[in-house]
Amino acid sequence: MIIENPFVKCPEYETENFLVTQIKMEDAEDLFEVYSDLITRKHMNNDNCGGEWPCDSLEVVQKGIKSWIQEYEDKYYIRWTITQKNSMKHIGTIELAPAPGRLRFFDGICTTGILRVDIKSELETAEVFSEIYEMTNTEMIEVFGIEKIITKGNFSETERIRGLENSKYKRLPDNEIIPYPNYYISYKW
Repeated sequence: MIIENPFVKCPEYETENFLVTQIKMEDAEDLFEVYSDLITRKHMNNDNCGGEWPCDSLEVVQKGIKSWIQEYEDKYYIRWTITQKNSMKHIGTIELAPAPGRLRFFDGICTTGILRVDIKSELETAEVFSEIYEMTNTEMIEVFGIEKIITKGNFSETERIRGLENSKYKRLPDNEIIPYPNYYISYKW
């Protein structure tokens, strides 16, 4: 199978309940609802991102989207929008970036991606997380040519952790691969 470089043509994904497409400025209004949700903000993984993201206006989300688009154009990482099929509302985002210490996926030495999944809090269920994590394990890991994906799961996020475990993620010892606690790892299936 020939796999196209995701920084030449951004891949799109579909699961039973979700569409996953490259983020675009038109997504900002729905995503403002996601990122202004106080529970969602508490569950965001800002490790290695420069701190908290005070998302108190639509303009802040638009600025964030602009920077995510630029990171894609510069071939560093990709941020996608998650759209719920039944409502066609944007309910969150997914980011896949090279593990810290690696500049780009296709530098010849990057074998690990770090996954960030932000979902509107009322949809944070083990079933939703499982569906998304299974898609990342089967689809993204192949496209990016990596061997493993790591992602954060804080102890208080029981639904996220159940979703991780349902999707064959295992607890990663703290400070292994990444200098932060509470990570899970999945290997290429």
